[in-house]
Amino acid sequence: MMSSTELSKPPAPNRRLSICLINPRSKPSYWTFDFAMPFFNLGRKPQCSMANGSVIAVAALVPAAHEVVILDENVEPIDFESLRRFDVIGVTGMIVQRDRMREILLKLRSLPAMVVAGGPFVTVSDTAFEPLCDVRFIGEAEQTWPAFLDALASGARVERRYEQAEKTDMTTVPVPRFDLLRRHRYASAPVQFSRGCPFLCEFCDIITIFGRRPRVKRAAQVLAELDALTAQGFNDCFLVDDNFIGNKLEAKRLLRCLIEWQKARGYPLTFTTEASINLANDTEFIDLMVQSNFRSVFIGIETPRIDSLKETRKLQNVHGDSLLEKIDRIRERGLVVTAGFIVGFDNDDESIFDEQFEFIQASGIANLSISLLTPLPTTPLYDRLVQEGRLDYGDPEIPYLPIKMSREQLKVGFRQLLSRVFDPDAYFDRAFEGFSGSTGVRLKGAAIAARNLQGPSGHLRSSAGAAVRAVRLGCVMARDGELRRHLRVCLRVVRRNAALGPNGFTFEALVNLWVTYWHFASVTRYLSGTDFGTVPQPLTQPPIETKSPITISASESMPAGQTH
Repeated sequence: MMSSTELSKPPAPNRRLSICLINPRSKPSYWTFDFAMPFFNLGRKPQCSMANGSVIAVAALVPAAHEVVILDENVEPIDFESLRRFDVIGVTGMIVQRDRMREILLKLRSLPAMVVAGGPFVTVSDTAFEPLCDVRFIGEAEQTWPAFLDALASGARVERRYEQAEKTDMTTVPVPRFDLLRRHRYASAPVQFSRGCPFLCEFCDIITIFGRRPRVKRAAQVLAELDALTAQGFNDCFLVDDNFIGNKLEAKRLLRCLIEWQKARGYPLTFTTEASINLANDTEFIDLMVQSNFRSVFIGIETPRIDSLKETRKLQNVHGDSLLEKIDRIRERGLVVTAGFIVGFDNDDESIFDEQFEFIQASGIANLSISLLTPLPTTPLYDRLVQEGRLDYGDPEIPYLPIKMSREQLKVGFRQLLSRVFDPDAYFDRAFEGFSGSTGVRLKGAAIAARNLQGPSGHLRSSAGAAVRAVRLGCVMARDGELRRHLRVCLRVVRRNAALGPNGFTFEALVNLWVTYWHFASVTRYLSGTDFGTVPQPLTQPPIETKSPITISASESMPAGQTH
């Protein structure tokens, strides 16, 4: 790693650079599906639920004259000695990757490369990364990253910190380098249509990073990206917009083009995305999503308590009819709903845990995450707590002083809520409510399955694969001492499903549901045995000796892009 003085001694002009972009290993979380992936992967090589969108987007910005390599630690180990050949090594990451980012950057110090860091976590923890790398990239980097590479290659002066003066024009963004991925190590690929969100949620860093005016790509750009990822063999795509319906007019235009694209190619892709709850108010939009082959949508419900929603300025969840009615409306038109919830608002007292549980069970949302409220630097929530003198880093899990309960009450209630929500009986109650109780979801699921199976041989292969997964799951449960307990639940689930007749889950769907449940239950056990994560220290923290251990911390309970 170069010193600050060495930054003024760049390589020879017009040099061809060798660049390595690293995506650090993530800790297990509800949305990484670490405990489910092995059941769908019969080989020994590691797999990941979704490829990282940042590294392939940044790789696409590298001028053609340079070499660029992607290293994703979620699917392959890092051989630090082999990194000596690179001129530039870039490390990105979200909050869930914070610890591993720090470890990697510390190890890179001994290498001769120029080490750079960027991404969501660097953007909200700018000063904490100063001693860890040579160059920091804050916010978007479509302009600053190529400018940095041009300066380095030409022998010009290189800055220690880069930040774009203006937001990126999304119509100029190139197609990500899907070809650099280890294709068969990923279940799905990311595509981004827009950046930004029009809402004002107090705890959310999306509006501070990307702004409140959603910026979009042209439909032709998105379709070109879909062509590129299907060329690599992907058949599942996560549209990673922070709020897909932030600009409804442009999103509808995209969906109409996407419908034609799918029809012309025989529906090669299944989609999922994230959106705000006001999606329920636009049935035309939902219908266009279903026709485009969207299977599910993640929604930030956060809390059923109206005072807490108003407190955090999540007013889109308050307007109109009830949250449960909105969820039902989305599901009845054919979309599976997943969701995120939060506890720890100022209006939350100890009764919130029962209130959350009762709402979650009534919602029929099987797959969800529950988080402790986290005051991320740069957010309005962080600024308010600073002004109120309520930030207190004495507790690494809850760095602020709650109003209506103690921090210990909040932590205990949170853990108990997780255990109740991911109890097998509670989980399958929600799964049956959300599936068998929704004609739209059942019919959409059946249509996708029929399209994918393509005849009797497809059904046979599908059933055989499900049987193998079921046996493997039973073996894992036995290994973990959970088989006896879950066999009793399994018998109840099978009887309940059989009673539904044609309205029940297929054998494959039921096995896959069990695998998914096992993942969520395993993450809950994992979290219960460790700290739930710590949060970023104040940006005005004391200077840190670069040769001593450095702690960069933040909440891992809500990955970036899951706040709406």
